[in-house]
Amino acid sequence: MTGRLKTADELKQAVILRDGGYSIAAISTKTGISASTLSRHFKKHRAAKGALTGEAIEQARQELLNDAGFINDIKRQIAAVIVDDLAHFARLREAMALTLEGLMTDSTLPAHYKTRGLAALATTLRLTQEAARKALAIDDQPIDQDAIPVLTISELTAEEIEEMHQQQREMVQATTISANYDDEVIETFD
Repeated sequence: MTGRLKTADELKQAVILRDGGYSIAAISTKTGISASTLSRHFKKHRAAKGALTGEAIEQARQELLNDAGFINDIKRQIAAVIVDDLAHFARLREAMALTLEGLMTDSTLPAHYKTRGLAALATTLRLTQEAARKALAIDDQPIDQDAIPVLTISELTAEEIEEMHQQQREMVQATTISANYDDEVIETFD
């Protein structure tokens, strides 16, 4: 988002995205044009978010009845909404990181102001995470039951216990020079 003049094609693309329902944040992310430049341009040309929506709904009804290609248009609109949500999510995370850094390094703020700021940032973080989860439909995905490990508990036999003791003795002998261990331990089972 440099200070260079934007070409007519860049601005046309931004207007098309705006009419298609994209937010300024999503358009800014997609085109690399700053949000303030986009706002000025949209105000000048009276471009509104979703300006084509009214016409698009009626046209969509007709296409739904007449054309199987309508599903592709719906997919594009859903993708536009998801891109918009994710762009907002990314911008909020960036702003939160900068705010948190400034909040923690400002030694002039009293503790109760910092606490309020941290509580607000925590709430914002939770809300943005929920928005991202909703946009990506993470919670709607089924859990793979095969991936969950099964814990089996069983009683060891005397032979298994002796085998474990033998393995432990071998490991100790491999790591120590010389040691004399008495394996005659009395074990009782209740």
